[in-house]
Amino acid sequence: MSTTKLLISGLPNSGKTTLLQDLTDVLVFARDGKKYPFEQPHVNVPDFDYVGEILELMEDKINAYKAKYGKYPKTLVIDSLSKMLLDIEGSILEKVKSFPYGQINTEIKRLVGFLEDISEQFNIIMVSHAMLDADTDTYNLVNAGGSWGKKGGILSEVDQAIFVEIKGKKRTIHLRNPKMASRTTLKDLPDKVDGADFNLQKHIDTLLEKQQSANIFSL
Repeated sequence: MSTTKLLISGLPNSGKTTLLQDLTDVLVFARDGKKYPFEQPHVNVPDFDYVGEILELMEDKINAYKAKYGKYPKTLVIDSLSKMLLDIEGSILEKVKSFPYGQINTEIKRLVGFLEDISEQFNIIMVSHAMLDADTDTYNLVNAGGSWGKKGGILSEVDQAIFVEIKGKKRTIHLRNPKMASRTTLKDLPDKVDGADFNLQKHIDTLLEKQQSANIFSL
C-alpha cells in the first residue's frame, strides 16, 4: 500500500483549510482555534495537557470512523500542526520551570513519531501557519522553540510540501520554492499552479501513483 505525507503551509487566512474540502475518505483533526467548517468527518480537538491525550484521542476516533463507515479513512489531516506544537510548548512551560525545552522536544518527537508510524497505513496531511521574514524575504513555518524546530521542524520530516500564497483575490499554490517552504520529489510537477486549477485530492492521487511506481524498485 502506498501512502504519502504532505505539508500545507501559508500565512493566516490564505485558504489552507479551504483546500481540505476536496479530500475524500478523510478524517480531519482540527486544532486551530475554531471549529472545522466543512461537511467531512472531523474531530474538534479539545484542550490538552500532554501529547498522550492527543494520541489516545486520535486512535479512538480512527476506530470510531471504522465503526461508522465500515472502513478506515485513507487520509488523516492535522489542522493545524503548528497550533498543536505551540500548545505543547505552552502547556509544558506552565508546568516545568527548570530546563523545560528538553521535555518540550520529547513531547514533540512523540507526536511526530506517532504520525510517522501510522503513515505506513494512512496518508498524513499536516497544516502549518507560516510567517514572512522580511530580512530574507523567506517564509518560515511557525514552530515551537527548542532543538526540534531549529533543526528544520516538520519541513525536515516530509518530501512533499505546498505553500498557499494569496495576493488580492488570486491564490497560487507553490509546489517547489525554497523561499516558500514548498518542495516535491516529482520532477514532472510545475513549480506553481493557479489555485483555481488545484485540487488537493487529485494532487494526493498523483503523489500516490508516483510512490507506487517507486515501490516497485524497493528491495
